[in-house]
Amino acid sequence: MIQNPDPTEGGACDILENIPSDSERRAATDAPSRRGGGFRFRRPASFTIFRNRANAPSQEQSVRASFVSAVDTVDDSVEFLADALGRAGEQSAGEEPEERRSITALDVQKKEGDIYNISGSEDEEQINPLSSDYNGIIANYFSVGLMIGGSTSLLYPILIVREGATASLMTASYAVVMVFWSYKIVFGFLSDCFPIFGYKRKPYIVIGWLFCAGVMMSLAREGNDVDSRNLVIMLALANMGYVWADVAADGFMVWVAHREPIEKRGKMQTLVYSVNKLGQIAINVLIMFGFSGPEMNCVGFEPDPDVPCSTNISVTKRVDPDMYQNNPNGWCYEKCHQATFDWDLSIPEFALCICFVIVASIPLYLRLKEDKAKAEPRMEFLKKFWIQVKRRACWQIILYGMISHITFGVMNGLRSKFIASPYPTCPVAAKMPANYVWLDLHTFQHQIMVIFEKFVFFIGLNLVRKYALNVSWRKSVLIGSILVLIFNSMYFIIIFDVWRNSWFYIFTDVSALFMYTLNFLASHASMVEVAEPGYEAITYSMITTATNAVSPLSAVISYQLLAFFPSLNDQESIATDTPQVRKEFACLHLLVILLNLSSLLSLPLLPRQKKETRELVAKGEKSTFWGMYVIGSALTFLCYSTFVTFITVKYHDVYGCMKILGGGGCSADESSTFALWLVSVILFYCYGTNFYLSYLPILRGEQRFSWKMFI
Repeated sequence: MIQNPDPTEGGACDILENIPSDSERRAATDAPSRRGGGFRFRRPASFTIFRNRANAPSQEQSVRASFVSAVDTVDDSVEFLADALGRAGEQSAGEEPEERRSITALDVQKKEGDIYNISGSEDEEQINPLSSDYNGIIANYFSVGLMIGGSTSLLYPILIVREGATASLMTASYAVVMVFWSYKIVFGFLSDCFPIFGYKRKPYIVIGWLFCAGVMMSLAREGNDVDSRNLVIMLALANMGYVWADVAADGFMVWVAHREPIEKRGKMQTLVYSVNKLGQIAINVLIMFGFSGPEMNCVGFEPDPDVPCSTNISVTKRVDPDMYQNNPNGWCYEKCHQATFDWDLSIPEFALCICFVIVASIPLYLRLKEDKAKAEPRMEFLKKFWIQVKRRACWQIILYGMISHITFGVMNGLRSKFIASPYPTCPVAAKMPANYVWLDLHTFQHQIMVIFEKFVFFIGLNLVRKYALNVSWRKSVLIGSILVLIFNSMYFIIIFDVWRNSWFYIFTDVSALFMYTLNFLASHASMVEVAEPGYEAITYSMITTATNAVSPLSAVISYQLLAFFPSLNDQESIATDTPQVRKEFACLHLLVILLNLSSLLSLPLLPRQKKETRELVAKGEKSTFWGMYVIGSALTFLCYSTFVTFITVKYHDVYGCMKILGGGGCSADESSTFALWLVSVILFYCYGTNFYLSYLPILRGEQRFSWKMFI
């Protein structure tokens, strides 16, 4: 029987004195060694916990051990001094010392399990986002949902129903309204690098929402007859304000998520996006009841009987022929069958409703609990941030986001734009006007569809939050993408007039969006894992900027593909419903499905789950080339898509007919060469980059092909 040693003889005291504290363990890390190229750990103190006192070392052995320990200490000191002198020499030789000095929370790990702990403090309590100190974050995402749902859903009744806009103008208008989502990196840099009164988040959230409210007040003063182009520009400016606020809130959200244990990490992220969907549902209910009256849905409707009916041919040709023939002089005073109610909500009233919610939420933003932070020197901040961009974990996720978004985001129904973001929406180039003329999808039904979409997305987020936080992201994307494409294939039933029913279309579209929830979460969850403490806003916004930058490009490709199907570009030609129109529509839809399906080829670039992402980060692999490659790609796509989008909206009457911009052609002999060349270059970028990173190593024999690459 083993007995405990007598405490008076020093047994228990020896144990307590020999156990190193956490601070001693942290202090045991030496500077990087010139010879070893890594980190050297000092030998821990020897432990005698499990030795019998009978086998205790003699006094002579103790002296010898003390002498050896002293020699080791001197050796360590000399090596540390040599390392310091070596680094000084290397710096004078022109090398980049910042990469050696920039030791972040991911570079030094105290033990193996710490690579999954991002906050750097194991003892820090998990934050309750619903508490009074942090519920402002939740309120922010609800307001973001109001603005997203309001600014995008308002375009359908205004542009498609009331104005009869072409497919290319409608698609470009969506892209313009959401264009500032592609510039989130700018707001992320401001939030992380320029604290206001020592705060990185609260001031920017408040400033962004005040700016947004100011623009919406200006829109209210424009009246109900605001020009459609001015409406698009003002909604885009309002979106700039709330994107500014949303980026700062993203940094807050990532900061909270970093304090979640890895098994539960993702609950905060899914919570804020669920609340975002609630905001979108609320504003779409308002649009459904407020914009389903005759003034918004009956072409040429005139509420004032003293004003004569319009004789503009662009208006009269869209009026119901029976109503026009029965009352050629008073048709504009009658309620058409597309109108569900007898009343209408004006655009000023709509804008003021949103302003009220924004202003009412400001006190919650001011109450947010945030610790003050000192502003880091700008160049030093950017140098450390560049080191993060060069990490394989970072640029690989960025490339996956860009490639998958371009291929999966091309004209695949009304859905969230960024696998990088739940926010902007991108409509099918030809499907929107086709739904209006083939299915008679009026505003009320369209808003019911949108509400169902948001509600299903909300349910999907909460199911994943409760049951599937740790399911493989690749499996989620694979299953979700295939099911989305199956439901989208049902649109062929509508194309060939097998069954043209608006509720059937709503069912297929909503079902597809439920599966798309899986794709969305997989791409967003990985962003939290690569964002380092102190760089939450800029890192999260950088990844979303890269993926958002290609989303307008997906819209550009959408209406550039229309250059090869000219009969699908306007409502009048689609309404003829000839065999040629059906054939072209079927070819376009099949092409879209194939492009969407090819996005699955990029799955090997996506880490499987949170732990695999953290392990990839911990490896610390860096590449200057690929860091520059993703930055250059994002900037190129951003500049091009922004230029084309604004030109299409601003000068649509002059340049909107050009095939290179998605029109049917300004003349009969206009060539399609440039449009074909542009689409080919974009697709070559997607497939070429993915092939080089994922499949070329297999052909070289460096890796082995396995179907597990996709799961």
